Amino acid sequence: MEKTNWRGFHHIALVTADLDATIAFYEQVLGMRAGPVYPATAKRGRHCFIKPGDTDAWGLHFFEYADAQIPSSAEAIRQLAENREAAAFFQFVPGALQHIAFSLPSEEEAMVLRRRLESHGVPMTEIYDQGSIRDFVFVDNNGIQLEAAWPKK
Repeated sequence: MEKTNWRGFHHIALVTADLDATIAFYEQVLGMRAGPVYPATAKRGRHCFIKPGDTDAWGLHFFEYADAQIPSSAEAIRQLAENREAAAFFQFVPGALQHIAFSLPSEEEAMVLRRRLESHGVPMTEIYDQGSIRDFVFVDNNGIQLEAAWPKK
């Protein structure tokens, strides 16, 4: 079989019921950069790409659909923040997408993000040790589970 030379992800397509609120969360809370908003057409809602840092990937491609149904684990994250052993966190979210993990360069950057999330009232887990990385999980304004991961020193 001939080798396929993959170069990582180009983008991940997601839906949101409120594109403006989603752009605000990713820009103002996470410090990411949203590109231009493309107008709705007969076949799709307004949409834009949100780029997670200095990468060749186009990032997250959010489409706005007022009746978007997004399984959320926000309550499980809140329960886990109160009780590290909360069983609800370890159940899968309905659907194929479980979470999106973003890479940070250091623990210092992760702590800055944690403080920013906390100041916005975003529920998050404790920091976990996963072998060569450390991480924590939180949710965006849509209830989509996100993860921040960084190399362990």
